[in-house]
Amino acid sequence: MEIDVTGIDLIKFIREVYKLSIPAGLGWIHFTEGELTDEEAKEILDIWKNNKQFALYMDYIKGRACKMTIFKNKDKLYIRSSWFDHTDIQLKKLLKAVWPEDKPFPELKAEEHGISCNCVHCQSKRETKS
Repeated sequence: MEIDVTGIDLIKFIREVYKLSIPAGLGWIHFTEGELTDEEAKEILDIWKNNKQFALYMDYIKGRACKMTIFKNKDKLYIRSSWFDHTDIQLKKLLKAVWPEDKPFPELKAEEHGISCNCVHCQSKRETKS
């Protein structure tokens, strides 16, 4: 499922994604305390300004596993309804922080086990059968 994020403040969105993300893996080597500035967020956004498929792609930023993509479809912007390596609670918190008041808030389906869940049940579902 996709969420239409057309009309959100992309600078604020980038800063909030960063804020809600933590260092992971080798990201600990590059981890920097503090928040992103508006200027740093604009630099990240500017990388994607001429891309026809993506409005934004954030993988690791200053060591934090952001794992966020905004897709373009004509004049619309979309994100996935699950946020890799983040919980559904974090996704809702992200959207609440950046959602325009004049736009209806998306109906989010709360799931007990998100894409980043590492419980025994979810791990067993991901195992490959040989």
